[in-house]
Amino acid sequence: MKKHLICFITAAAMLLSFVGCSAVQKSSEHLEDYVFNVQYHDDFNILQLTDIHWNVNSSTKASTAYLDKLLEEVNGHIVAEQGESAKIDLVELTGDMFMLANSYHLKTFIDYFEKKAEEYGFLYAPVWGNHDRHALYSPNKLAKEFREAPHCIYFEPNDDLYGRSNYVINLTEDGTADSAVAWMIANIDSGASFSETELSVSRDYDYIRPEQTDWFISEHALAGEDVPVIAYYHIPQDENAKAWTEVTEKGSDIKNKYFKLEDFADNGKEEFASDFIDRAKDHNLKAAFMGHAHNVDWTFEYEGVVVGLGVKTGTELYFAHIDADSEDEAMRTGLKSVGITEDFDLIGASLVTLTGRDGSFDLEHLYFNERENGDFAVWVKW
Repeated sequence: MKKHLICFITAAAMLLSFVGCSAVQKSSEHLEDYVFNVQYHDDFNILQLTDIHWNVNSSTKASTAYLDKLLEEVNGHIVAEQGESAKIDLVELTGDMFMLANSYHLKTFIDYFEKKAEEYGFLYAPVWGNHDRHALYSPNKLAKEFREAPHCIYFEPNDDLYGRSNYVINLTEDGTADSAVAWMIANIDSGASFSETELSVSRDYDYIRPEQTDWFISEHALAGEDVPVIAYYHIPQDENAKAWTEVTEKGSDIKNKYFKLEDFADNGKEEFASDFIDRAKDHNLKAAFMGHAHNVDWTFEYEGVVVGLGVKTGTELYFAHIDADSEDEAMRTGLKSVGITEDFDLIGASLVTLTGRDGSFDLEHLYFNERENGDFAVWVKW
């Protein structure tokens, strides 16, 4: 036993030595490495799917059947609105794709999005959520699978940036770095909540670090100071709490038709106060969209930046049930504004359409519920 223990300790020491000697990349010296270039066109469509939560109890058959119908609905809506040549261009997966999932679900998930990427002609870009680290596989395995998937945009170097999914997608005139950038899409890891090992133990929710904001500002300067930006990440940050205060305590109007069911805030800890939107708004940030809060669905313009939650995708774990006869005044107002008169579940997707190089975009939420007597599908434009 003692001999085996000594061998184990020796092997562990060698591994730590190897890890300690591996070069850590300075993000500030390799800004180009974090950039993917995709060809831009007006009416570029970005579909946000969030909090899918595939886990060991998931039925992949049922889950993929739901996503099949949802993607078909989205594609049909885009074609009807924009013409036969229009399509989903980019899918942003804003975290909690998994929770206590195993390798089978990981493989099935990526295989599914590869198949749909071929079918619909989109690329997809994952951002880590807290539960993606809460798995029956090593997070490194998921990162490797993302990197190797042909239609997946993903980058994760051994660098000095916090997190696992900090990278940008520059939408350029010809899809290469040699032409002007029309839009910049920033993907940011907003925090772990779980450690980086299998069967990990829960930690507090996290936040976007100041050095991540520094990195974003440098990447934006590289793209061009006039380039409009949309950011995608998982956990709502400190600015969300400020937006919530504007509405609940200062009486600000909400320019939307969505439904606020609970606080639109961050983790509430002073030491986790993000500065991302407060600083990025001075660098042409037009919008920031996230997930994490399954029961919340509203969008607010905070100091010139549209801050909003994506609609939770699918029926895994909890979600809000919208009562058409609700006594809540905000709920009644929201339902009346969109003409919805029946109960529905707050699940579906969010769609951003970039309508021009001037920073203009449209935002729509899709509520999609499978029903035996005909699926419920309602689009609401912000």
